[in-house]
Amino acid sequence: MEREFLEKQGLNADQISAIMAQYGKDINGIKSDYEAKVSDLSGKVEGLNGQVSDRDKQIKELSSAAKDNEALKAKFDEAQKAIADSDKKYKAQLLEQKKDFTIQQALTKAGAYNNRAVMAIMDMDQISVDDKGNILHVDDAIKAAQEAFPQGFKVQEKKESKPAPRVFTGGNADSTVEKKPSEMSLEEQNKLYQEDPNRWRSLFAK
Repeated sequence: MEREFLEKQGLNADQISAIMAQYGKDINGIKSDYEAKVSDLSGKVEGLNGQVSDRDKQIKELSSAAKDNEALKAKFDEAQKAIADSDKKYKAQLLEQKKDFTIQQALTKAGAYNNRAVMAIMDMDQISVDDKGNILHVDDAIKAAQEAFPQGFKVQEKKESKPAPRVFTGGNADSTVEKKPSEMSLEEQNKLYQEDPNRWRSLFAK
């Protein structure tokens, strides 16, 4: 977000400083959360790689010792099966963590107020994973959640090519009804502030 853009919207210096400060806090919060989750996921991957390395060493030693001994061969086969099951379990855990991380990042980007609360009402069956470990259809699931639970997301401003409608503050010759503060766009709020500061303060400076 650039200060010059906000100035063009008609905001004064105090309003711009307040918006820039809040924007900085939001971005830093998202960045810190992202870095913490990446670090945690990387640590778990490193731990799994270490276990796999130790496992491969044990297999090599056991295979060398077994040779033609039937009893040792049986133990070797049993150990291999246990290791394969363990590998499958760890891979599933890592994939689930990756899926959770991907969904939470997408929800944050979509403006969810509480990621966990929205995830509770999302259709997780809609999200799938391909054979390369890519998480698919996350955006579709979030879009469905936005439609079913719009109050769980921040309102996203939409840019319009047509001029913003004029805001009437009362005392006009026509019968246009004044908009509620929650229905006014940023442009309308700025226009009201420039035309009638007292009215703007009565609506927004609470």
